[in-house]
Amino acid sequence: MNILKILTPKRSLGNFGERAACKYLKKNGYKILERNYVAFNKEIDVIAARDGVTAFIEVKTRTDGVENPNEQRPASAVTPEKQRGIITAAKCYLGFNRPDTRARLDVIEVLVKNGGKRRRVVEIKHLKGAFNLNTAHRRK
Repeated sequence: MNILKILTPKRSLGNFGERAACKYLKKNGYKILERNYVAFNKEIDVIAARDGVTAFIEVKTRTDGVENPNEQRPASAVTPEKQRGIITAAKCYLGFNRPDTRARLDVIEVLVKNGGKRRRVVEIKHLKGAFNLNTAHRRK
């Protein structure tokens, strides 16, 4: 069973954030190449391109006012282990699809407000070059 097809409240919020991130990227001149790309059991939320750069993007969505005291920003949830997984999948994607492109590893933070049955985006923050091979190999 594909875990991405099980629609838990957390997954629903994540899907909402990924859609908002894709809208943001398109509005800012990016072309969406892939969503939920999987290689070697590692997933990349969004792969997008602009100006000759392929961006591999992890989207982290949080609900405004529901703070985890151990997490400073949503991007802090992109652990070195998660970074290594994204890098592994990104290398695979580049090797098969875009071997001659420059690559960048980004995080997009999406802050959402729940208003009853409706969600709305409060803030989107695009952290370009948020991590690299060096940060991915640091141990906690």
